[in-house]
Amino acid sequence: MDTSYIVVALIAGLAGGLISALVIVFAQLWMARPRRSWAPYYSAPPGAAPARERFTRIEGGRGPFDRFNDRAKRVLALAQDEAVRFNHNYIGTEHLLLGLVREGEGVAAHVLNSLGVELSKVRKAVEFIIGRGDATTSPSEITLSPRTKKVIEFAADEARKLGHSHVGTEHILLGIVREGEGIASGVLESLGVSLEKVRHQVIATLGQQHPEQPTAQAPHPTGPFDRIDDRSKRVLALAQDEATQLGHRHVGTEHLLLGLLRMVGIAVPDEPLKRIFGELNVTLEQVYAGVAKAVPTQPRPTTASELTLTPRTMSVIEIAIGQADARNRHMVQPEHLLRGIAAEGQGVAWQVLMSLGVTAERVRAAIDHLGESAA
Repeated sequence: MDTSYIVVALIAGLAGGLISALVIVFAQLWMARPRRSWAPYYSAPPGAAPARERFTRIEGGRGPFDRFNDRAKRVLALAQDEAVRFNHNYIGTEHLLLGLVREGEGVAAHVLNSLGVELSKVRKAVEFIIGRGDATTSPSEITLSPRTKKVIEFAADEARKLGHSHVGTEHILLGIVREGEGIASGVLESLGVSLEKVRHQVIATLGQQHPEQPTAQAPHPTGPFDRIDDRSKRVLALAQDEATQLGHRHVGTEHLLLGLLRMVGIAVPDEPLKRIFGELNVTLEQVYAGVAKAVPTQPRPTTASELTLTPRTMSVIEIAIGQADARNRHMVQPEHLLRGIAAEGQGVAWQVLMSLGVTAERVRAAIDHLGESAA
Protein backbone atom coordinates (compact mmCIF):
# COMPACT_ATOMS: atom_id res chain seq x y z
CA MET A 1 0.00 0.00 0.00
CA ASP A 2 1.21 3.52 -0.78
CA THR A 3 2.39 5.01 2.54
CA SER A 4 1.10 8.39 1.41
CA TYR A 5 -2.37 7.21 2.44
CA ILE A 6 -1.21 6.87 6.05
CA VAL A 7 0.63 10.19 5.98
CA VAL A 8 -2.43 12.02 4.68
CA ALA A 9 -4.66 10.35 7.25
CA LEU A 10 -2.36 11.24 10.15
CA ILE A 11 -2.24 14.84 8.97
CA ALA A 12 -6.03 14.78 8.94
CA GLY A 13 -5.86 13.49 12.51
CA LEU A 14 -4.09 16.63 13.65
CA ALA A 15 -7.00 18.68 12.36
CA GLY A 16 -9.94 16.42 13.05
CA GLY A 17 -8.79 14.06 15.81
CA LEU A 18 -6.75 10.89 16.08
CA ILE A 19 -9.79 8.62 16.03
CA SER A 20 -10.95 9.99 12.68
CA ALA A 21 -7.49 9.47 11.24
CA LEU A 22 -7.33 5.87 12.42
CA VAL A 23 -10.77 5.17 10.95
CA ILE A 24 -9.60 6.47 7.59
CA VAL A 25 -6.34 4.48 7.80
CA PHE A 26 -8.16 1.20 8.42
CA ALA A 27 -10.65 2.03 5.69
CA GLN A 28 -7.77 2.63 3.28
CA LEU A 29 -6.08 -0.64 4.26
CA TRP A 30 -9.27 -2.46 3.34
CA MET A 31 -10.07 -0.48 0.23
CA ALA A 32 -6.57 -0.20 -1.29
CA ARG A 33 -6.80 -2.95 -3.84
CA PRO A 34 -7.36 -2.72 -7.61
CA ARG A 35 -10.60 -0.87 -8.23
CA ARG A 36 -11.63 -3.44 -10.81
CA SER A 37 -12.11 -5.89 -7.92
CA TRP A 38 -15.24 -3.93 -6.94
CA ALA A 39 -16.98 -4.70 -10.22
CA PRO A 40 -18.13 -8.26 -9.45
CA TYR A 41 -19.54 -7.10 -6.14
CA TYR A 42 -21.50 -4.12 -7.41
CA SER A 43 -22.25 -4.85 -11.04
CA ALA A 44 -25.53 -6.38 -12.15
CA PRO A 45 -25.48 -9.65 -14.11
CA PRO A 46 -25.72 -9.43 -17.92
CA GLY A 47 -29.19 -8.51 -19.10
CA ALA A 48 -30.27 -7.13 -15.71
CA ALA A 49 -32.83 -4.32 -15.67
CA PRO A 50 -31.68 -0.73 -15.03
CA ALA A 51 -31.46 0.41 -11.42
CA ARG A 52 -34.66 2.47 -11.48
CA GLU A 53 -36.65 -0.52 -12.78
CA ARG A 54 -35.14 -2.87 -10.21
CA PHE A 55 -36.16 -0.49 -7.41
CA THR A 56 -39.71 -1.85 -7.54
CA ARG A 57 -38.71 -5.50 -7.53
CA ILE A 58 -37.74 -5.82 -3.90
CA GLU A 59 -40.22 -7.65 -1.65
CA GLY A 60 -42.02 -9.61 -4.30
CA GLY A 61 -42.98 -6.96 -6.81
CA ARG A 62 -44.41 -4.43 -4.38
CA GLY A 63 -41.30 -3.15 -2.71
CA PRO A 64 -40.59 -0.30 -0.32
CA PHE A 65 -39.95 2.02 -3.27
CA ASP A 66 -43.70 2.04 -3.89
CA ARG A 67 -44.05 3.57 -0.44
CA PHE A 68 -41.30 6.17 -0.83
CA ASN A 69 -42.53 9.75 -0.52
CA ASP A 70 -41.30 12.41 -2.94
CA ARG A 71 -38.34 13.43 -0.82
CA ALA A 72 -37.14 9.86 -0.43
CA LYS A 73 -37.44 9.32 -4.19
CA ARG A 74 -35.45 12.49 -4.74
CA VAL A 75 -32.74 11.11 -2.46
CA LEU A 76 -32.48 8.05 -4.72
CA ALA A 77 -32.17 10.26 -7.79
CA LEU A 78 -29.51 12.38 -6.09
CA ALA A 79 -27.66 9.25 -4.96
CA GLN A 80 -27.57 8.05 -8.55
CA ASP A 81 -26.30 11.48 -9.60
CA GLU A 82 -23.52 11.23 -7.02
CA ALA A 83 -22.57 7.80 -8.33
CA VAL A 84 -22.29 9.27 -11.84
CA ARG A 85 -20.23 12.17 -10.44
CA PHE A 86 -17.71 9.71 -8.97
CA ASN A 87 -17.73 7.45 -12.05
CA HIS A 88 -19.08 4.60 -9.94
CA ASN A 89 -21.30 1.97 -11.54
CA TYR A 90 -23.25 1.27 -8.33
CA ILE A 91 -25.26 3.14 -5.71
CA GLY A 92 -23.60 2.45 -2.39
CA THR A 93 -24.55 3.57 1.11
CA GLU A 94 -22.11 6.45 0.66
CA HIS A 95 -24.11 7.74 -2.30
CA LEU A 96 -27.33 7.45 -0.28
CA LEU A 97 -25.71 9.55 2.46
CA LEU A 98 -24.70 12.17 -0.11
CA GLY A 99 -28.25 12.14 -1.47
CA LEU A 100 -29.70 12.67 2.00
CA VAL A 101 -27.45 15.67 2.60
CA ARG A 102 -28.08 17.15 -0.86
CA GLU A 103 -31.86 16.81 -0.58
CA GLY A 104 -31.68 19.57 2.03
CA GLU A 105 -35.27 19.75 3.31
CA GLY A 106 -36.21 16.39 4.80
CA VAL A 107 -35.87 15.18 8.37
CA ALA A 108 -32.60 13.40 7.54
CA ALA A 109 -31.05 16.54 6.03
CA HIS A 110 -31.99 18.60 9.09
CA VAL A 111 -30.58 15.96 11.44
CA LEU A 112 -27.32 15.64 9.52
CA ASN A 113 -26.96 19.41 9.33
CA SER A 114 -27.50 19.73 13.08
CA LEU A 115 -24.69 17.21 13.61
CA GLY A 116 -22.29 19.16 11.36
CA VAL A 117 -22.39 16.74 8.43
CA GLU A 118 -21.81 18.89 5.34
CA LEU A 119 -21.92 17.92 1.68
CA SER A 120 -18.32 19.01 0.98
CA LYS A 121 -17.01 17.01 3.94
CA VAL A 122 -18.87 13.87 2.91
CA ARG A 123 -17.69 14.16 -0.70
CA LYS A 124 -14.08 14.57 0.39
CA ALA A 125 -14.33 11.58 2.71
CA VAL A 126 -15.91 9.40 0.01
CA GLU A 127 -13.29 10.39 -2.54
CA PHE A 128 -10.51 9.76 -0.03
CA ILE A 129 -11.80 6.32 0.97
CA ILE A 130 -12.97 5.01 -2.41
CA GLY A 131 -11.66 7.36 -5.05
CA ARG A 132 -13.15 7.96 -8.47
CA GLY A 133 -13.77 5.40 -11.17
CA ASP A 134 -11.53 5.17 -14.22
CA ALA A 135 -14.25 5.82 -16.78
CA THR A 136 -17.49 7.77 -16.98
CA THR A 137 -20.67 5.90 -16.09
CA SER A 138 -24.13 6.35 -17.55
CA PRO A 139 -27.21 6.14 -15.29
CA SER A 140 -28.40 3.02 -17.12
CA GLU A 141 -25.28 1.13 -15.96
CA ILE A 142 -25.79 1.89 -12.28
CA THR A 143 -26.95 -0.86 -9.91
CA LEU A 144 -27.74 -1.07 -6.21
CA SER A 145 -25.02 -2.50 -4.02
CA PRO A 146 -25.99 -5.37 -1.68
CA ARG A 147 -25.54 -3.10 1.34
CA THR A 148 -27.79 -0.45 -0.19
CA LYS A 149 -30.49 -3.07 -0.79
CA LYS A 150 -30.19 -4.01 2.87
CA VAL A 151 -30.48 -0.34 3.90
CA ILE A 152 -33.65 -0.01 1.83
CA GLU A 153 -35.12 -3.10 3.49
CA PHE A 154 -34.21 -1.70 6.91
CA ALA A 155 -35.74 1.68 6.00
CA ALA A 156 -39.05 0.02 5.16
CA ASP A 157 -38.91 -1.95 8.42
CA GLU A 158 -38.12 1.20 10.43
CA ALA A 159 -41.14 2.90 8.88
CA ARG A 160 -43.32 -0.08 9.79
CA LYS A 161 -42.06 -0.16 13.39
CA LEU A 162 -42.75 3.56 13.76
CA GLY A 163 -46.26 3.07 12.42
CA HIS A 164 -45.63 5.16 9.30
CA SER A 165 -47.42 4.25 6.08
CA HIS A 166 -44.64 5.71 3.91
CA VAL A 167 -40.84 5.67 3.74
CA GLY A 168 -39.22 9.08 4.13
CA THR A 169 -35.67 10.39 4.33
CA GLU A 170 -35.67 9.78 8.09
CA HIS A 171 -36.24 6.07 7.54
CA ILE A 172 -33.43 5.86 4.96
CA LEU A 173 -31.05 7.45 7.48
CA LEU A 174 -32.23 5.04 10.18
CA GLY A 175 -31.61 2.21 7.68
CA ILE A 176 -28.02 3.38 7.16
CA VAL A 177 -27.48 3.50 10.92
CA ARG A 178 -29.03 0.08 11.45
CA GLU A 179 -26.97 -1.54 8.67
CA GLY A 180 -23.96 -0.07 10.40
CA GLU A 181 -21.12 -1.49 8.29
CA GLY A 182 -21.29 0.35 4.98
CA ILE A 183 -19.06 3.15 3.76
CA ALA A 184 -21.69 5.71 4.84
CA SER A 185 -21.39 4.57 8.45
CA GLY A 186 -17.61 4.81 8.24
CA VAL A 187 -17.84 8.32 6.80
CA LEU A 188 -20.12 9.46 9.62
CA GLU A 189 -17.80 7.98 12.24
CA SER A 190 -14.78 9.61 10.57
CA LEU A 191 -16.56 12.97 10.88
CA GLY A 192 -16.96 12.40 14.62
CA VAL A 193 -20.66 11.50 14.45
CA SER A 194 -21.59 8.24 16.17
CA LEU A 195 -24.35 6.08 14.71
CA GLU A 196 -26.16 5.98 18.04
CA LYS A 197 -26.16 9.77 18.15
CA VAL A 198 -27.65 9.91 14.64
CA ARG A 199 -30.43 7.51 15.57
CA HIS A 200 -31.22 9.34 18.80
CA GLN A 201 -31.36 12.66 16.96
CA VAL A 202 -33.72 11.28 14.30
CA ILE A 203 -36.11 9.92 16.93
CA ALA A 204 -35.94 13.16 18.93
CA THR A 205 -36.67 15.16 15.79
CA LEU A 206 -39.64 12.96 14.88
CA GLY A 207 -40.97 13.57 18.37
CA GLN A 208 -41.08 17.31 17.77
CA GLN A 209 -42.49 17.57 14.26
CA HIS A 210 -44.70 15.83 11.75
CA PRO A 211 -42.99 13.00 9.88
CA GLU A 212 -42.72 13.49 6.14
CA GLN A 213 -45.96 12.64 4.39
CA PRO A 214 -46.46 11.23 0.90
CA THR A 215 -47.97 13.67 -1.55
CA ALA A 216 -50.20 11.08 -3.23
CA GLN A 217 -53.50 10.08 -1.73
CA ALA A 218 -52.87 7.36 0.81
CA PRO A 219 -54.66 4.06 0.28
CA HIS A 220 -57.55 3.17 2.52
CA PRO A 221 -56.17 1.87 5.84
CA THR A 222 -55.79 -1.89 5.92
CA GLY A 223 -53.87 -2.56 9.16
CA PRO A 224 -53.81 -1.27 12.77
CA PHE A 225 -50.86 1.07 12.20
CA ASP A 226 -52.65 2.68 9.26
CA ARG A 227 -55.26 3.85 11.76
CA ILE A 228 -52.76 5.80 13.87
CA ASP A 229 -52.59 9.59 13.46
CA ASP A 230 -49.41 11.69 13.31
CA ARG A 231 -49.43 12.53 17.02
CA SER A 232 -49.71 8.85 17.93
CA LYS A 233 -46.91 7.98 15.49
CA ARG A 234 -44.66 10.39 17.33
CA VAL A 235 -45.64 8.67 20.58
CA LEU A 236 -44.61 5.32 19.09
CA ALA A 237 -41.29 6.78 17.92
CA LEU A 238 -40.57 8.11 21.40
CA ALA A 239 -41.66 4.80 22.96
CA GLN A 240 -39.20 2.96 20.74
CA ASP A 241 -36.48 5.40 21.76
CA GLU A 242 -37.24 4.81 25.43
CA ALA A 243 -37.00 1.05 24.96
CA THR A 244 -33.59 1.28 23.26
CA GLN A 245 -32.22 3.73 25.84
CA LEU A 246 -33.37 1.52 28.72
CA GLY A 247 -31.73 -1.53 27.12
CA HIS A 248 -35.04 -3.38 26.75
CA ARG A 249 -35.71 -5.74 23.85
CA HIS A 250 -39.40 -5.00 23.69
CA VAL A 251 -41.77 -2.06 23.39
CA GLY A 252 -44.14 -2.53 26.28
CA THR A 253 -47.00 -0.49 27.69
CA GLU A 254 -44.46 1.19 29.99
CA HIS A 255 -42.58 2.58 26.99
CA LEU A 256 -45.87 3.68 25.44
CA LEU A 257 -46.68 5.61 28.61
CA LEU A 258 -43.22 7.19 28.64
CA GLY A 259 -43.73 8.18 25.00
CA LEU A 260 -47.04 9.84 25.88
CA LEU A 261 -45.41 11.81 28.69
CA ARG A 262 -42.43 12.81 26.58
CA MET A 263 -44.87 14.51 24.21
CA VAL A 264 -45.52 16.92 27.09
CA GLY A 265 -41.85 17.78 27.50
CA ILE A 266 -40.87 18.48 23.88
CA ALA A 267 -40.05 21.98 22.61
CA VAL A 268 -43.66 22.53 21.54
CA PRO A 269 -45.66 20.49 24.09
CA ASP A 270 -48.69 18.47 23.04
CA GLU A 271 -51.38 20.58 24.70
CA PRO A 272 -54.12 17.92 25.05
CA LEU A 273 -51.70 15.48 26.73
CA LYS A 274 -50.27 18.28 28.86
CA ARG A 275 -53.75 19.04 30.18
CA ILE A 276 -54.60 15.38 30.76
CA PHE A 277 -51.44 14.52 32.70
CA GLY A 278 -51.68 17.82 34.56
CA GLU A 279 -55.17 16.86 35.76
CA LEU A 280 -53.92 13.38 36.66
CA ASN A 281 -50.94 14.97 38.46
CA VAL A 282 -48.53 12.55 36.79
CA THR A 283 -45.02 13.57 35.68
CA LEU A 284 -42.40 11.96 33.48
CA GLU A 285 -39.97 11.69 36.40
CA GLN A 286 -42.52 9.79 38.49
CA VAL A 287 -43.17 7.31 35.69
CA TYR A 288 -39.44 6.84 35.03
CA ALA A 289 -39.00 5.91 38.70
CA GLY A 290 -41.95 3.52 38.62
CA VAL A 291 -40.80 1.82 35.41
CA ALA A 292 -37.27 1.43 36.80
CA LYS A 293 -38.68 -0.51 39.75
CA ALA A 294 -40.87 -2.75 37.61
CA VAL A 295 -38.50 -3.30 34.65
CA PRO A 296 -34.86 -2.58 35.56
CA THR A 297 -32.66 -0.76 33.07
CA GLN A 298 -30.18 -3.01 31.30
CA PRO A 299 -26.46 -2.11 31.17
CA ARG A 300 -26.31 -1.44 27.43
CA PRO A 301 -28.75 0.22 25.02
CA THR A 302 -30.38 -2.03 22.44
CA THR A 303 -30.96 -1.35 18.77
CA ALA A 304 -34.26 -0.96 16.96
CA SER A 305 -33.72 -4.24 15.11
CA GLU A 306 -33.87 -6.08 18.46
CA LEU A 307 -37.24 -4.63 19.47
CA THR A 308 -40.59 -6.35 19.31
CA LEU A 309 -44.04 -5.16 20.38
CA THR A 310 -45.32 -7.06 23.40
CA PRO A 311 -48.75 -8.75 23.23
CA ARG A 312 -50.02 -6.25 25.81
CA THR A 313 -48.89 -3.30 23.68
CA MET A 314 -50.65 -4.77 20.67
CA SER A 315 -53.72 -5.25 22.85
CA VAL A 316 -53.58 -1.59 23.92
CA ILE A 317 -53.43 -0.51 20.26
CA GLU A 318 -56.38 -2.73 19.39
CA ILE A 319 -58.36 -1.33 22.33
CA ALA A 320 -57.42 2.20 21.23
CA ILE A 321 -58.81 1.46 17.77
CA GLY A 322 -62.03 0.28 19.41
CA GLN A 323 -62.13 3.46 21.51
CA ALA A 324 -61.73 5.56 18.35
CA ASP A 325 -64.49 3.61 16.57
CA ALA A 326 -66.82 4.05 19.53
CA ARG A 327 -66.41 7.81 19.19
CA ASN A 328 -66.75 7.79 15.42
CA ARG A 329 -63.08 8.68 15.03
CA HIS A 330 -61.34 7.21 12.00
CA MET A 331 -57.80 7.77 13.31
CA VAL A 332 -56.36 6.75 16.67
CA GLN A 333 -55.14 9.68 18.76
CA PRO A 334 -52.80 9.59 21.80
CA GLU A 335 -55.84 10.02 24.07
CA HIS A 336 -57.17 6.70 22.74
CA LEU A 337 -53.83 5.04 23.54
CA LEU A 338 -54.07 6.28 27.13
CA ARG A 339 -57.64 4.97 27.32
CA GLY A 340 -56.30 1.67 25.96
CA ILE A 341 -53.68 1.46 28.71
CA ALA A 342 -56.37 2.00 31.32
CA ALA A 343 -58.81 -0.44 29.71
CA GLU A 344 -56.19 -3.17 29.26
CA GLY A 345 -55.58 -2.79 32.98
CA GLN A 346 -52.74 -5.26 33.58
CA GLY A 347 -49.61 -3.92 31.90
CA VAL A 348 -46.61 -2.31 33.58
CA ALA A 349 -47.83 1.14 32.54
CA TRP A 350 -51.11 0.70 34.36
CA GLN A 351 -49.37 -0.70 37.45
CA VAL A 352 -47.20 2.42 37.57
CA LEU A 353 -50.19 4.73 37.11
CA MET A 354 -52.16 2.97 39.85
CA SER A 355 -49.18 3.33 42.21
CA LEU A 356 -49.51 7.09 41.60
CA GLY A 357 -53.18 7.05 42.56
CA VAL A 358 -54.59 7.04 39.03
CA THR A 359 -57.84 5.17 38.38
CA ALA A 360 -59.64 4.31 35.16
CA GLU A 361 -62.40 6.73 36.16
CA ARG A 362 -59.90 9.58 36.55
CA VAL A 363 -58.39 8.83 33.13
CA ARG A 364 -61.81 8.88 31.48
CA ALA A 365 -62.74 12.11 33.26
CA ALA A 366 -59.48 13.86 32.34
CA ILE A 367 -59.88 12.93 28.68
CA ASP A 368 -63.58 13.80 28.61
CA HIS A 369 -62.81 17.24 29.99
CA LEU A 370 -60.97 18.01 26.77
CA GLY A 371 -64.24 17.71 24.92
CA GLU A 372 -65.18 15.35 22.14
CA SER A 373 -62.82 17.10 19.69
CA ALA A 374 -59.79 15.90 21.63
CA ALA A 375 -60.92 12.36 22.21
